[in-house]
Amino acid sequence: MMRFVVTAMLLAILTGCSGAIKQFPENAKQPSDLRDLDLDGVIEAREKCDGTIRGASVDNYGCSGVKAVSERITLNVLFNNGSAYVNPKYYPEIEKVADFLIEHPHTEVIIEGHASSQGPAYVNKTLSLKRAQSISYLLSSLHGIERNRIQAVGYGEERLLDVANTEEAHQKNRRVIADIRTSDKKTPMKWTIYTGVEE
Repeated sequence: MMRFVVTAMLLAILTGCSGAIKQFPENAKQPSDLRDLDLDGVIEAREKCDGTIRGASVDNYGCSGVKAVSERITLNVLFNNGSAYVNPKYYPEIEKVADFLIEHPHTEVIIEGHASSQGPAYVNKTLSLKRAQSISYLLSSLHGIERNRIQAVGYGEERLLDVANTEEAHQKNRRVIADIRTSDKKTPMKWTIYTGVEE
């Protein structure tokens, strides 16, 4: 009896399904391109940014946001009056800039040298350039930063931080700034099971 019931049910199911199957016309055209050629999870019909980097985080149109990296770092390097000598105790400050440049290999840096208002302006201009060149040299020689990524500029006393005529103000104005303005575009990536927590 049980075998009869099972057989009857199977026949009913098969009979019911046979009427629902329809053949898809061979010459029918798909109205949308459902392929995903760059494998970013967005179909070509909606794709606006072809060639997305594999694993990049994308929006509904297959476009990945880019983060422009720029940084302006004031180096805590103090110079004696009339000197461009960098005391080795300030080397860790220079290392901070080097580490940033190494982490962002497509960036370039402008090392700005500044001077106090003591002495003739033309002398301060030359001195500030020498200070910038001293930092540039150390970035290259100690940390291997390519010379073509570093530019030294001397502003002399044109951009004083403190206009007071005191030793404290003069010392504050004898400074160097690393201006990392060229953007290094980074593509944000999707989170995966292999992504580290610190990322």
